[in-house]
Amino acid sequence: MQCQQPASKQNQSQESREVVQKSPVSTTADTSLVAVLRIDSIASLSDSLFMVFKVYNPSPDTLRFTQYHTPFEGFLNNFLTVTDEQGQEIPYRGAMAKRVMPPPEETYCTVAPSASDSIRFSLLKGYAITKPGLYTIEYNAGNVSGMSNGHPVRVNIIP
Repeated sequence: MQCQQPASKQNQSQESREVVQKSPVSTTADTSLVAVLRIDSIASLSDSLFMVFKVYNPSPDTLRFTQYHTPFEGFLNNFLTVTDEQGQEIPYRGAMAKRVMPPPEETYCTVAPSASDSIRFSLLKGYAITKPGLYTIEYNAGNVSGMSNGHPVRVNIIP
């Protein structure tokens, strides 16, 4: 897990990162890192609504992604789309940081062939979920981070 930060640093806005090993990176168009979301299928509004964001490399090559617009950098952008049963988008309430483009080298993380890197975070730190119901969550920032958005997940939030 080359990008994961220590648990004690997850709540800081300026987080220190491990130095990521530089490796040859494939630019093959038919392979891609995939964002995989996991959350319990039923959760309570009184919970923190923890979810896991995993970056999986299904290819035989070492690939990389930028931490921009991922939970690896914290809630500095709206990187998820959260909708209720009626299709209404839940407001994002975090920071909206401006970025240097293209991303600098130090923002990139590598993922070895057939490996993954993941981080656990509270959905409530970035999204104003205030009532029970069925919610759909999907990653929406693959065009920035360099990975495919993967599949949405659903959670039934009870009182």
